[in-house]
Amino acid sequence: MNILITAIGSMSAPAVINALKRASHTVIGCDIYPEKWVYASRLVDNFVQVPRATDSQDFIESINAICDQHRIEAIIPLTDVEVDALSDARGELCSSATLALMAADAITLARDKLTWSKQFAHNGIFLPLPAVALAESHELAFGFPVILKQRHGRSSEGLRRVETEAELTELRQRLNGNDWIVQPYLPGDVHVIDIVRQRESGEWVGVARKELLRTANGAGLTVEILQDDGLLAKAAEVARLLDLNGCINIEFMRHPTGDYLMDINPRFSAGVEFSVMAGYDMITNHLHCFTRQPIQPAVVVQNAVFTRHYVAEKSFTG
Repeated sequence: MNILITAIGSMSAPAVINALKRASHTVIGCDIYPEKWVYASRLVDNFVQVPRATDSQDFIESINAICDQHRIEAIIPLTDVEVDALSDARGELCSSATLALMAADAITLARDKLTWSKQFAHNGIFLPLPAVALAESHELAFGFPVILKQRHGRSSEGLRRVETEAELTELRQRLNGNDWIVQPYLPGDVHVIDIVRQRESGEWVGVARKELLRTANGAGLTVEILQDDGLLAKAAEVARLLDLNGCINIEFMRHPTGDYLMDINPRFSAGVEFSVMAGYDMITNHLHCFTRQPIQPAVVVQNAVFTRHYVAEKSFTG
């Protein structure tokens, strides 16, 4: 297949490109930055610089031009802003290219932390992290400190810890109370599950990891792969409730009182390579969900610690 990968400057890009190349696909990559600035540009068969996805009309026109020129059969976006831009423009995309994303309504739900916190509150399998709209946070069922975050935020955008009622009152007066949510501060270990699910069959496979070191925006740098069947079952229920087709990543906070659903990210995780290294190819099986091929069965993973590091390389000489 001819596959277009967007935002190949992102952390997940090398793993995604390499998995698709191993499966003998032709990979076209695009990014907002010039080719010489993007390491992964050397991994793809062709590279195209595109406008920012925030310039939605220009971005979609550029994507369609790439699809026409390279006879693209599938599009896989890697970052949140491009996931949302492409999902919102499904009706405008080249008809010959399959957008390898879960359904638009599921993406909308995944983005809305307040709605899914309420909608999943009584599911009986997992605990959604409680959330209250900032506008309605005058009386909280939980104490301080609390966490303030954007209701539709991505990658920990705007997240802050609020220590006192006075501080929360000041923020309530200053911010749009319907665009921000208040959640209890629950110290614990962040666990990420890469999960792929084929909607037609209901079959799913997940790989769980504990984040030992992560960046400020939530990308794991050092992780411990775990065989945690209980946590995987909770992630599978989230996937079922979303009617997921494809691969996404789901974050839980492990606290002494339970495992709390913290975030649903409708894309590959920045650390999807860790799941591949643990023995399961999330990328190829994600594609299988959109080509009506069966996904591969789960593998038994061994507890292991993986780390990533940065390498400096010469891009060009001039």
